[in-house]
Amino acid sequence: MKDLLSMMLVMAALGLLPMTAAGGERKAADVECKPTDQKLVYNCMITLKAKRSGAPIADAEFTVGADMPSMPGAHNVRAVPAEAHGMAGMYRARIELEMMGEWVLKLDFTKPSRDRLIKKLHFGGTAGQEAPKSGMTHGAHKGKRK
Repeated sequence: MKDLLSMMLVMAALGLLPMTAAGGERKAADVECKPTDQKLVYNCMITLKAKRSGAPIADAEFTVGADMPSMPGAHNVRAVPAEAHGMAGMYRARIELEMMGEWVLKLDFTKPSRDRLIKKLHFGGTAGQEAPKSGMTHGAHKGKRK
């Protein structure tokens, strides 16, 4: 038992144990992106909360990047830092896409814990809206849908 406890302490010190937000909870995010007056530039509002309790997550530090799942690696957007906006749990980021269509936004967190959230949105006719849910998933994004 003592050896197990010692091993867990070492792993925790090295950051190898999974860490979650808000008292052991994973993060959840609602993302809405609206077009600006510049072509293919969007202001995204992100509401960040603890997944089970729904409590807002304040003081988070994360970046927002984008990739087009239909053409992996061909169209990806450099990650930009998200900024706190107004009340607790509200953040914003301004992204510039390369073309219209379905994009996967990647929210990469460093604080309050390391994590990644994936949000699929469609930019075009209903710009910045979550993509309709289907039975299909894309390889690395499998199981990460809302």
